Amino acid sequence: MPISPTKPLTLSHVKGLLWSDVLFRATALLHKTDFLWSWTVGVANAQTHGFWAHLDATRPGMDFGGLDEEDIGRLYVDYQRQRRTRGAPPPDVAAPGALHPAGARVLELWTERWRELGIADPGLRVRTSPPVSFDELVEILSGYGLCLDHRPFNGPVYLDATARGFPLRRLAGAGGGSGNYLAGLLRELVPLVDAYDDVVLAFDRESLPDYVLVRHVLARLGARVSLVGVGRVRTGDGRPVSSRYGGWQGRTAAALAGRFLDVVGPRVYRLGVRLYFVAVLGRGDREVFREELLARCMARAARLLARADADHGAGHGGGAGAWQRADDPAPLLLRHARPHPHVDPYRLTSALLSRDRAPASRALLDEVYL
Repeated sequence: MPISPTKPLTLSHVKGLLWSDVLFRATALLHKTDFLWSWTVGVANAQTHGFWAHLDATRPGMDFGGLDEEDIGRLYVDYQRQRRTRGAPPPDVAAPGALHPAGARVLELWTERWRELGIADPGLRVRTSPPVSFDELVEILSGYGLCLDHRPFNGPVYLDATARGFPLRRLAGAGGGSGNYLAGLLRELVPLVDAYDDVVLAFDRESLPDYVLVRHVLARLGARVSLVGVGRVRTGDGRPVSSRYGGWQGRTAAALAGRFLDVVGPRVYRLGVRLYFVAVLGRGDREVFREELLARCMARAARLLARADADHGAGHGGGAGAWQRADDPAPLLLRHARPHPHVDPYRLTSALLSRDRAPASRALLDEVYL
């Protein structure tokens, strides 16, 4: 679920990241699993580059090194507001040769947010390129009858699955180039189809139509695809809105860490945010963010960890290897995977909150939640 480095990590971003993290780490205990973070989709896209071009035009030479995520995020909200006021179409901006200082600053700060949340850095600041070019993608899709390429007539390029009832979806404008975010996503995924038995796509539910289309395309190429759509977090007046409209001030990953991290400590914080954003908020977007419930999850996390540590300290005998065998989380993970190849984050994490089940094992907490 790549995020463009133009703003702070909002509560909706935190939720999506934690869902993806639990899904990946739990499933990796059952199967050989890889996690894909796409620089192309997250950074090298028209939305991000349009903002950077705006900054260069309106604030040439500005030093972004002393700004925080919210400072840069306010500039981004202002940019989007101006675009809406002018009725401007989505920008068609060529990729810059180097990472913009504003983007570099956001990614630097995000690295700290990832660390606080206990999520492994997927390569936030490592520039990568997709395995295939846009031209190669068009050639592959055309071979399956899934593309309309009007570039020879100075027209756009479309993803065409109309035979299966999908509307035409533009991949690139008349100018061609590297395509939009959907093209970037397909440039990453299409070459990987033959390398994996299953593909799991975790995404913002607001983008569901695009991901249903991507699933169809990958399935035509032979992949078995599962979709995990995660709803946004309601704040303020209860409406889950895009971060480009603002409304996230004071409700970000940095704000959460400032409120809880030093108070409860890293282990409790990491488990507590997962209990809240995965189990309490669930997959949908009906629940409004409530800090008092998050605080209760922190208290619950502290009790779970204390119990697991006490059970581990009491010892199963035979040293570390013995307790790992006795606390093998695989049977529990398998119960919460069926009928899918991946573990369901909500079912697994909700089980930690159930008063009817045995206490969480130290191995499960260490490997999946901390």
